[in-house]
Amino acid sequence: MLSTRRKAYAKRSRTGCRTCRARHVKCDESPGACQNCISTGRTCGGYEVHRLPRGRASKKIPIEYSILPRIAHGLCWVVTSDESRCLSFFQHRSIPGLVGFYDSPLWQHLVLQMSYSEPAVYHAVVALGAINHAQEKTGIPRPGQPRQNIWYQFALEQSARSITLLNKRRMSQDPKLQEVILVCCLLYITCELLRGHYDNACAHIFGGLQILKELNIRRRISGVCVSPVEQCVVETFLHLQMQSAFFGTGAPLTVDRDLVYEQSYEEYLLIFRSLENSRLASNPLLHTAFPFVSYCMRRSDADIMAEYGTLQQTQLQLLSYLTRFLRLLKLLSDESYRSLNDKEQLEVDMTNLLCVTAVHALKTCLCSKSSPLPQDLVLGSRTLLSLAEAATSKFQARPTIMLDSTIVPALFFAAFRCPDYGVRWRAIDLLRSWEHSEGFLNAAVVADVLEQNLRIELNHLRETKVSTCRLLPPRLSFVTKRHGQSFARMSYMVGETEITRWLNLGTTSFLYASLGTVQSS
Repeated sequence: MLSTRRKAYAKRSRTGCRTCRARHVKCDESPGACQNCISTGRTCGGYEVHRLPRGRASKKIPIEYSILPRIAHGLCWVVTSDESRCLSFFQHRSIPGLVGFYDSPLWQHLVLQMSYSEPAVYHAVVALGAINHAQEKTGIPRPGQPRQNIWYQFALEQSARSITLLNKRRMSQDPKLQEVILVCCLLYITCELLRGHYDNACAHIFGGLQILKELNIRRRISGVCVSPVEQCVVETFLHLQMQSAFFGTGAPLTVDRDLVYEQSYEEYLLIFRSLENSRLASNPLLHTAFPFVSYCMRRSDADIMAEYGTLQQTQLQLLSYLTRFLRLLKLLSDESYRSLNDKEQLEVDMTNLLCVTAVHALKTCLCSKSSPLPQDLVLGSRTLLSLAEAATSKFQARPTIMLDSTIVPALFFAAFRCPDYGVRWRAIDLLRSWEHSEGFLNAAVVADVLEQNLRIELNHLRETKVSTCRLLPPRLSFVTKRHGQSFARMSYMVGETEITRWLNLGTTSFLYASLGTVQSS
């Protein structure tokens, strides 16, 4: 009777060079480069410092975007199992989140295509997939909150590989190199935002904007950018420039500002004849309005008064254009909104919300910073809050991060310095439940900022009440508990339900610890 011989079990090695691991052969792990590769004429891929933990069996991930046919034929370079895991996660989980509120040719097509033809883009994509995978379990860190687990270390190593590959090509005359650099830059920016490293993200944004500036980008009246790189890349950088203006990067790329201030924006609005291109029509105006708001918010009351004539003229011009755009948007919505599918309706709703946010921000940016907003602007705060609440109710699955920024800025400007404390608490509560990050705006950090701003105002109000016997606003009272701790008790109505909130009026250190790590904050 024949005996059955079994191969002796040997624990599979998780070390070895990248090339041997991809070939599934035993690596001799010689320093520098393995002899297996050298003796067979292959290029040794080097050794990875960090390996990811083995994955556990899990439910299949639903695929929302079809994988490119090219994937079936493999890549033209060595791919390790760890990289393959992160690439798969990026395709199936990261992309749906990064697409955000609008269809995105950048994430749905360009980045995915380039990751299979450009090694530098590939490694940057793997790094982003690793970080995003880690944060599905742990959440997005606050600025300055250290996250040094193996997934972050692996992502850092992949980013370094990407940068090394770009540096090797810096003298190349390849006409597509600039686009490769810019796409890698966008991936680095997203990685830094996910890690809460806003200063690093700003540095990458500024570098990318400088490249685009040197390319002499211009926007035609048709809305199309005259550029040697894909328009989706330019639009994403312009949107990030709009966000990062609040963190001190400025606006070196003046494509949209030139269109609004120096060219005829009225002619540009002529392209706006269908809801499908509403975002394209609003982009130049939004990319101009929010940096202006940022400029005003950074100025003291004395500075505002010194420039008031010029600032008010700009404010009124931007408000006029936005009002005109919103009027056209409403007319088109009345005609064809119901014929749109759910995704298209959401895009229109988000465009409308961001424009209403810009209007409210413009109306408030020249108001005195030493007092709450005037009562005639409270209605705008309430309207903006209601629109944001309606928008969030349409989301069933909320992604970890997206680069589009709409819900969080709407809630921030609805609450900021509003004299109606109910509006402020509703916005803070909604931000706490939103639990994700939109570009630079982490919902939890923005909620902390609004809460601290409210704490400062209430402490001042409490001191004023003691010295002047001033009456308090409705639904607000102050309570001193044991050990001398002071609290504010506030309530607001949601339908027929009364929601009560207590706010400790003492100093909190975690917000300052978070923002203290952001030099531009």
